[in-house]
Amino acid sequence: MKRITLILAILFSQVVPTWAVDIPVTCASRDTYELRTSNVMIGCEDSEISLGEGPIPISNLPKFELDGTLRYRFLAAQAAARKDGVHIEITSGFRSIERQRYLFNRALVKYGSYLNAARWVAPPEISRHPLGLAIDVNYPNDPEEVKWLERNGFKFGLCRTFKNEWWHFEGNIAPGWKCPKMMKDATALLKR
Repeated sequence: MKRITLILAILFSQVVPTWAVDIPVTCASRDTYELRTSNVMIGCEDSEISLGEGPIPISNLPKFELDGTLRYRFLAAQAAARKDGVHIEITSGFRSIERQRYLFNRALVKYGSYLNAARWVAPPEISRHPLGLAIDVNYPNDPEEVKWLERNGFKFGLCRTFKNEWWHFEGNIAPGWKCPKMMKDATALLKR
């Protein structure tokens, strides 16, 4: 009963729990993709898109395209990079399980074993591409421009994931958080 009374008091008396106000949410202008920090209680304005207040969660629902929040995070990063004279683009994003399996099977032939292949192409059961949660940027030809994203991606909630893949980024943090230490390669996902 006390819990219901507290909830009603909050709803009807404009009392805002202070802990909720302190949770930041990054908003990007729908036109320019300029960033603005708000909080979860106020949220983003109608002219903005939320880039989220945490890592992009994994969903077990079937995917058919790149996660919308990841796409917007990249578009905001791309707009900022453009202002710095840097060109970045997604060269691969969402992949179906079948496409990921095909790429992994090609790597099996090329590298000769499951473990060696997994160093360069994540097996479909652990890859984030079929979940719509991974992007490859400027692959295979432009590692220099991607260094901008590696240095600045954290502002947008994008991190390079693997040491051996300069092109692979995921939305595994909230915008503005520090990126986690990179894994050596995709085989690190096999141990989880």
